[in-house]
Parts: sequence; structure tokens; C-alpha cells
Amino acid sequence: HFEVSRAQLFDIIRVTGLRTFSEIIGQHGRGRGCDICRPVIASILASLGTGHVMDTDQARLQDTNDHVMANLQKDGTYSVVPRIPGGEITPAGLITIGQVAADFNLYTKITGGQRIDLFGARLEELPAIWKRLVDAGFESGHAYGKSLRTVKSCVGPTWCRYGVQDAVGMAVELELRYRGLRSPHKLKLAVSGCARECAEARGKDVGVI
Repeated sequence: HFEVSRAQLFDIIRVTGLRTFSEIIGQHGRGRGCDICRPVIASILASLGTGHVMDTDQARLQDTNDHVMANLQKDGTYSVVPRIPGGEITPAGLITIGQVAADFNLYTKITGGQRIDLFGARLEELPAIWKRLVDAGFESGHAYGKSLRTVKSCVGPTWCRYGVQDAVGMAVELELRYRGLRSPHKLKLAVSGCARECAEARGKDVGVI
């Protein structure tokens, strides 16, 4: 519905100061928009700091997954991924996730980004699941959005005899600093504490060694 590139759209919105999808498509596009162009405009507006992505007009531009903070799966159920910065988690946090999975009969899978994915949640169960997780100190890991996903890390010099830098500390700092960052596509980062590169930082969008 737009005959210009995303970069050009970004510049147009930045220069003109347009703040709603209807204004933007009315002046620079055609039709009513679609599932492709609406999230793009939402991402641009969020990047320019025009307000929270779930506020008023912008909320209608988001993917369904953004509304429920979960990923729609092929069978119609959802997966829930709480944020685990740098892959660092307490025993109490593990117990909470395990208990939530048991109570809601969810399939659990440790991801390549050092998080725990909970599969099989029904739409009506999501508020209760998130309440349990939030009450325990967790937040959304944005596994459903075009945003920062994870900052993977090795264990660093605290435990590894080869480690020379605090990989976990930097990974946690980076993840907390850039969590919720909106982008054209998902972003994955990693931090390795030495040249042995156990966190596979060179294979990520941004890597630190």
C-alpha cells in the first residue's frame, strides 16, 4: 500500500511529523493497509518515540501476538516466553516456571537463546499465566515481536577457567538496556568471555567477544 521503501517511509514520517496510520496512508499511500504495512508503520512510529505501541491508534496496528504477548502456534495455541536476561535465572525462578507449566499442562523447551519457552497455552489462559509470571518477577521476553529477543552469554570467568571478561554481567546489562527496542526484524545478541567463543557471538546480529 506504499510505493516507497521502509527507509523512505521513516524519513517521510520523521520530517512531516505525521503521527497516525490514517494520516500517513492518506497522504503517502493508498487503500486501508494490510498485515504487512501496518506493523511497519507501527515500528516506525515507535522508533520515533511517538508514544507507547499499545496506546490508542497504534494498538490497532500491532500483530495479534503483540496484543496477547505470546506467539500463535500452528495448532491455535500460544507459546509464552518470559525474559531471562543473559540466561541467568534463580532456583526460585525455575521453580515458578516449572509450576506454571505443570498447572497449565504446558510443554517446555529450552531455547537456543537460553530461555524457557512454554507451549500449548490457550488464549483464555494467557492472562492468568502472565499474572503468575509477573508476580514472580518475570516480564515478557518479546519472543513475538520485531524487537530484541535475547542476549546469550557464556558463564564467564566466575566459573570458567578460560574466561577473561564478565560475559554474563555484560549480557544482562545489554538485554535490560535494549529490551523492548522495536526494529524491522527480530534482533539477537551474544557475549563471549574469551576467544573460545562459547556464546557464538559471531553468528548473532550483534556480538561481543
